[in-house]
Amino acid sequence: MRILGGKWKASILWHVKDGPVRFNELSRMLGGASKKMVDQRLKELESQGLVNREVICTRPIAVTYEITAFGRTALDILEKLKDWTEENNI
Repeated sequence: MRILGGKWKASILWHVKDGPVRFNELSRMLGGASKKMVDQRLKELESQGLVNREVICTRPIAVTYEITAFGRTALDILEKLKDWTEENNI
């Protein structure tokens, strides 16, 4: 829970599971999260080794985020949590 329990962390991992996602695109996918919050959570996930950050352009700055092999190990847990919420109409 220390790793995945923070608000937006699980959602971010879920959205980057299919390939690299640019920061602004990820912010739009998350809807209710501010860009500052998304940035903070991405930094935490990166420091924990769950996502990789890659700079694709420096002027203007453009970065993508992609799930790591370690981050993929959390997807089974998130899938089970998703199934549980759907089964219980939560």
